[in-house]
Amino acid sequence: MTVMVTGASGPVGHALVPLLVRKDEVRVAVRDESSAEPLRALGAKVTVDRLDDADALAEVLGGVFTLVHLVGGPDQPDEHALFDANHASTVRAVGAAREAGVRRIVFVSVPGAAAESSTPFLRAKGLAEEVVTTSGLQYAVIRSAHVVGTGSLWFAATVAGALLDPPVVWGPGDRTLAPVAVGDLASALAVADDLDAELAGTWALQGPDEVTADGLVEMLTGPGVPPVHLDSEQCLDRLSSVLGREVPSHVLDWLTAPPAVEAPDAAQFFGVHLTPLADAIRDALAASATPTRGAG
Repeated sequence: MTVMVTGASGPVGHALVPLLVRKDEVRVAVRDESSAEPLRALGAKVTVDRLDDADALAEVLGGVFTLVHLVGGPDQPDEHALFDANHASTVRAVGAAREAGVRRIVFVSVPGAAAESSTPFLRAKGLAEEVVTTSGLQYAVIRSAHVVGTGSLWFAATVAGALLDPPVVWGPGDRTLAPVAVGDLASALAVADDLDAELAGTWALQGPDEVTADGLVEMLTGPGVPPVHLDSEQCLDRLSSVLGREVPSHVLDWLTAPPAVEAPDAAQFFGVHLTPLADAIRDALAASATPTRGAG
């Protein structure tokens, strides 16, 4: 079968494509040519700059069985761009998929996604989920916890905060997290593409280990100096400083939101063996050559 991945240039796409090419013809769509060559090297057929045009996207979706839609995320400059990247992109992708005769769509969402949410990113993802679940196509919506992997904004921000002196935790330190390795999310998506069954459901994916936000920083730094906690305005200023660019408030809202697991277990349903958190962190830091004071 042929599968297409939209928005494949991010960390999830780079982990997913090698799994898909073992069995399928894989097409990917990216926004710029600089993202294309690494994906071609992984074995994908790449089309560039067709994500904003539903008709053009429908052309490259001809003969595709599954569309894996990865476009979106919280890292957008303003709320208009946030909703375009997450909701409008899904409207375009689903419309193109239906026109092209695609049978299945696999969609990555986040815990707490809801059309009525007061958090802009969660609201955009909730609206996008509604587009997918009412599309008339087979679908699998996977609500993924924060991803541990090279290129993950959440992981980069967490590591950057941990390396400050003293370490900084973005948001409440006592909130419980269960981050998931990027390869585990990719594995669930690959199975959702390949599964020989009629799919129509929403699942939640999280890592096997729960840790507080303070405890996660200690895993990165080793025991020693306790982390500090800043108010929202201070967090925005400090986070913008360490990332080297202005960070909009909706990104901080997402980074500091409490966890919400309200769907069946994706790991169990799709048969994914979950990577322990310490191993996921070690692998991600090794892949990115990010310095740290400890990773045990």
